[in-house]
Amino acid sequence: MNYTATPNLTVEFYAEPFVSSGRYSDVREISTTPGAAAYDARFQAYTAPAGTAMSFSYRQLKTNTVLRWEYRPGSTLFLVWAHGREAYTPDEQRRPWLEDLGQLFDLRADDTFLLKVSYWLNR
Repeated sequence: MNYTATPNLTVEFYAEPFVSSGRYSDVREISTTPGAAAYDARFQAYTAPAGTAMSFSYRQLKTNTVLRWEYRPGSTLFLVWAHGREAYTPDEQRRPWLEDLGQLFDLRADDTFLLKVSYWLNR
């Protein structure tokens, strides 16, 4: 989203939510005869060690907000706010995606602020 208040003052906002979950099933490994013609002869069923996670849930939110102010012709001030939230949870049961999306805001936030000032030297 971009908003131009005046030709010298603009605000830009970008958001990227991401939610994913999955469960591994019918996991296979290469057998002792990987060159065999039949699929079942090339790969055999894999039994995961006890305690191995066979499902997962991943949530992420990234946003950027940029305020640009051209205080003199060619001289600009940028104020940037980068915001992020992220969580990976092994062995979590699948849930409706709207529930996962709603839980994004319960995660710990990482915020970064940046100020950049440029000044045009006119001779």
